[in-house]
Amino acid sequence: MAPSEEEATPQIIDCIPLIEAATKQKEEGNSAVKRKAYSEAVTSYTHGISILDKADGHPVLRTEGQQMVELKAVLYSNIAQCFLSQELYRRAIESADSCLQLDPSNAKALNRRSLAFEAIRSYAPALEDVLALQQLGGGGLSVESLAERAASLRAKQEEVERAAKEEADFKADDPIGMAMVNVKERFDEVVEKYDLRDGEAAGEVADWLTSGEWDVTPKRIAQRFKMEEEAGLGFRGLGSLGFGV
Repeated sequence: MAPSEEEATPQIIDCIPLIEAATKQKEEGNSAVKRKAYSEAVTSYTHGISILDKADGHPVLRTEGQQMVELKAVLYSNIAQCFLSQELYRRAIESADSCLQLDPSNAKALNRRSLAFEAIRSYAPALEDVLALQQLGGGGLSVESLAERAASLRAKQEEVERAAKEEADFKADDPIGMAMVNVKERFDEVVEKYDLRDGEAAGEVADWLTSGEWDVTPKRIAQRFKMEEEAGLGFRGLGSLGFGV
């Protein structure tokens, strides 16, 4: 039996209740932000996004669909600000990314992502976002402040590039010396952690550092200084210090 016209035609859903419910969550999140309850705010904003997601895959009126996209972008941008305030910079970047996927010209998200990138010393993408803000006319930020930020980020990026070049040149000029420096730095961390600078181990530590035995591994260190091995986890404390097995 052929499906009826009603069954064959997808029903457009009413998105107004979803928009109203998500807007309420946004307002609750904004209230939490004023109290600096950022985790609570993130929960409210995230709940608002989940409400709007219920319309995914369903036909909606164009105007209501646009309203939902705009509201969802605002919620993601607000989440980015909360993470920024909590100094959770990578999560702030992820939330700003989600906002900008929906609204590429969202000035607040661009600014928040730029600040988060700068906080983790990723100056090049931070500068890109500032330049994008300048192209958008500032998005509420003054031309002067954006120009100052752009100049500051350029200077920081140039310093990073200069330091990287100097390090690369140093490694190229003295690869053996650089290898010794790297091993010494890693080994010092273990010496400090296990208090090996004093007592009977001090002399042995010094001998090892000057012996030319540069293939330092957790097993060798543990065997030499009788460190405890934890079941299934390797030698306690060494994995986090960057020693390869």
